[in-house]
Amino acid sequence: MRDVVFEWYVPYVINGRQRLLKAVMVSAALVFFVDAVFFAAFMLFPALILAVTGFFLFRSWRYEYEYVYVNGDFTISKIIRKEKRKDVYHASRTEFEEFLSGRAAPGGRTVRDFTSGRPGAPVYTVKARGELIYMEGGEEFLGEMKKYYPIQAGE
Repeated sequence: MRDVVFEWYVPYVINGRQRLLKAVMVSAALVFFVDAVFFAAFMLFPALILAVTGFFLFRSWRYEYEYVYVNGDFTISKIIRKEKRKDVYHASRTEFEEFLSGRAAPGGRTVRDFTSGRPGAPVYTVKARGELIYMEGGEEFLGEMKKYYPIQAGE
């Protein structure tokens, strides 16, 4: 018996809005800190609040997705800060209705996005159990899906 096992990781890339927020928060914290040192000591309080908030916010953006396909069972896990793993999606290949290239239009279905957020990354849509799952497929996985589904361009 031949088992089919594929596993691949997709690191999340912060988008432009998150980068801008990070730059503004760090800059504001530095300005408040410098003001506290040279002008008014009470400015240290907002600097500390921004620094602590930024620290926890920026840590929450450090995650990646792990896709695992074993003999028709497909699982997506979210790995947070390379420490904590959480299974966020599980389905069987037999539950897949369609497998499309690109991001399909929702059309009243629930959308779950498990992509890296990288511009230009190849995204595929899986229609399963009334949901649209956006994912980035590995080459071996795409070859396996081509056996069962005609991979066509998204709607």
